[in-house]
Amino acid sequence: MDAPGFIHAWRGSVVGPQVDSFRAFTGTIAASSRAGAPAMFFRTTCASALLLVACSGSAIAQTADADALLFQHDLRDVLECGASADVQQAVVSRLRAARYADAAERLPYLRDWRFEQEGEDDDHRVTVITPPQSMTVHGVEVPRLFADAFGFSIALDPAQRDRIVAAHGLRLQSSTLQEPFELWSTPTTPIIVRSAGDGYRLGCAPSTNGNRAAVRQLPAVEIQDLQDAIHCRADEGSMRRLQAFWQRLSEQPQFEWPQDVRSVNEVNYSVGDDDLHLLLIGLQAPIQAYGVSTHTIALAFGGFFGADLGGVAVAPVLSQAGMDTSHTVGKDAWQRPLPPVAFSGGSWIPQHIVMRTNEGRVVAGCASDYARSTSR
Repeated sequence: MDAPGFIHAWRGSVVGPQVDSFRAFTGTIAASSRAGAPAMFFRTTCASALLLVACSGSAIAQTADADALLFQHDLRDVLECGASADVQQAVVSRLRAARYADAAERLPYLRDWRFEQEGEDDDHRVTVITPPQSMTVHGVEVPRLFADAFGFSIALDPAQRDRIVAAHGLRLQSSTLQEPFELWSTPTTPIIVRSAGDGYRLGCAPSTNGNRAAVRQLPAVEIQDLQDAIHCRADEGSMRRLQAFWQRLSEQPQFEWPQDVRSVNEVNYSVGDDDLHLLLIGLQAPIQAYGVSTHTIALAFGGFFGADLGGVAVAPVLSQAGMDTSHTVGKDAWQRPLPPVAFSGGSWIPQHIVMRTNEGRVVAGCASDYARSTSR
């Protein structure tokens, strides 16, 4: 039954019969009075009837108050990521019904709630929900709620963000490729903190069971896979795991990323007169690349997988890559081809690449092509 239907049935089943009974009862009293019944009996009976109506009204008010408290309890559970799927669905359904109904048609405890929409496109559309009284969620006073593609959330200031992050041991994972640009999460709790415009929001990781099942089927990349790819030592299995690694970063929200990853950013360097556009993947723990400890993997479209080594000297890196001045291919760029490696259906053709950018950073890794076998 929808919300207006529920309200109509509730009124008819409780208030209506009582009013009709009261009318029948007072009609009987009037007839008795005309027949000469004592006035005292009339006054006493009338008082009893009025008391009955007053008590029934009090009972209705108490029921409404109890319903309101139960709804607020369920909503708080949803906001604190502790509600069951059934409770969450019930809260969403009631708020959605109230959102699109006239105030008079809403459930009594939702009549004074306000709903406003912000943003026009689907990716940025937000419903701002203002209850008549503020709530307390995770120790934060909440005058407004927000509903968007991530679900329900509340606003946080920087101090509140820091307190929540520390209390739940959340870790930052940032991205310049997609919103939210900053997100704090951990696999041990569904609670997430994320950036939203100039502020921050506290909410829950969306229920993405289908996505999580797909993510679990992806082969997990190992640190050794990353190091092998950077040094042109990857085999076919490593390449499949690296492809799944990149698929997970590019297609999944941060809370579905591998826990080894803390950031994904785009940067533009230049080498001589050429532009170098890279995707930098920040790691939680360092790896070794060409004798240098680094937290940053560097990817470039066209088949380059390497590492940003920072402002180190280039000569030791060249030595680690087995190169010298004879391998120069341009200003501050060196290249050494390697023999092809047989893969299923073709060959992987790798080559060491070292570059020193105009910004003073050394980028080293492996560029590769894939040649398919000629069908007979």
